[in-house]
Amino acid sequence: MKLFALPLIVAGLLASAGGVATYFALNWYSSDSKVVVDSTPTVERVTEIGELCVLKIHMSDMLTAKSTSLKASWMISGDALISVDLTKVRVEQANQDRRTLVLEMPALKVLSPRVNHEKTRHWDTESICWHDGWFTHDKLGKSSHLHEMAMKEAQKVVAHVSQGREYHDDARESAERIVTALYAGTDYTVSFQWPDEPEHVEAESMNTLLSAVE
Repeated sequence: MKLFALPLIVAGLLASAGGVATYFALNWYSSDSKVVVDSTPTVERVTEIGELCVLKIHMSDMLTAKSTSLKASWMISGDALISVDLTKVRVEQANQDRRTLVLEMPALKVLSPRVNHEKTRHWDTESICWHDGWFTHDKLGKSSHLHEMAMKEAQKVVAHVSQGREYHDDARESAERIVTALYAGTDYTVSFQWPDEPEHVEAESMNTLLSAVE
């Protein structure tokens, strides 16, 4: 009986030793096979958006125009869009250790500056010619040409005002909030570099009367 039990004991010890060896082998393999992924966020998540409108400007001002015989005034209402072409965004600097990302942004662009003719109000039109001892109101329909010329000038005014620094500061802040949100969850702090000057509005849009479409 004792001789018969000895092989069983030896077999049990070998099985236990094998189990321990298997445990250490599996534990060593699992600890060394961990894969750590630490990649820098790409700019494609931004560039794939394309052109992005970041701000709509509303403005109003009094405009007075004169001809050789007439003087007229309007309360001008206008608006414009400011956009940024995100396809041109580039990574200026990426630091994995500090978890920071610096993006080089393209210039802002003013789109569709226009006089809103539905909201623009005629204020006054009067003759500046002496007639029978009195300044008289226009009775010959000469104001239509003056009105057309005044609205073209108003278009230029709207385009010029929309280039204002305060509007572009607001547009940049809006763009930065949107782009920063795209990197939420990446654990990176995003900062931005902008060019000094915005892109100027196209000359043809300054000289074209645009109808108001809301």
